[in-house]
Amino acid sequence: MKIAAILLVVGLALFSYALTLSPYKDEKLFMERYMSMSNEQSEQYWKLRDEMLTPKYQLQDYGVTLTSIAIAIFLALRNGKVRIQSPKSRKTLVAVAITLPLFTCGGYVFDLLQGFDRGEFPHWADSMAIPLMGVPIQFAILLVWSFAHLAFLRGVYNSSISLTHAISLKANWWLLFVSSITAVLMFLAAAAGQYWYAVPGVLWLYFYLSLGAVQRVANGT
Repeated sequence: MKIAAILLVVGLALFSYALTLSPYKDEKLFMERYMSMSNEQSEQYWKLRDEMLTPKYQLQDYGVTLTSIAIAIFLALRNGKVRIQSPKSRKTLVAVAITLPLFTCGGYVFDLLQGFDRGEFPHWADSMAIPLMGVPIQFAILLVWSFAHLAFLRGVYNSSISLTHAISLKANWWLLFVSSITAVLMFLAAAAGQYWYAVPGVLWLYFYLSLGAVQRVANGT
């Protein structure tokens, strides 16, 4: 609980401090040099931006990331101990499978729009409509992926199973594999301050571990 409280305070402090900063060391000079560039100078633009950026956006992202981690710890704690269980019903886990692609695609769209708002792309870059056009396809693929994993729910559904049952050599090896990959990607996103990918990563990990725990207990009974 203390760790979560510390992370929450630090996260909010970083985010608050970031709000007081300007994006660029000298915004007027940055805009002057930016406006003098031509359409063929994308590399020069990114170099200029990197040179002129302040820590504003990094501090802001890490602030939200630490705050999200603190909230996740608070939600996971029960009577001072971390106890995370699978959903109480099969329908709830199916609902999780449906919403996961929404969260993931939402994070991708947020990343694009935030990057545009922060000036990560010069004004002569390709239209935002091009990468956004792929979102429905991305959603469809992820939905098929999540629904395919619901095949592991065959048999008796035991509600509110501790996720520790999924972390065992006796659990399904495929679910252990995808859980491990997801955990690594989730930690990498959090380390980079990319909470818009880390949060969906936590939910995907919860989904895989819930499937693993429920299936292992069902097979045992």
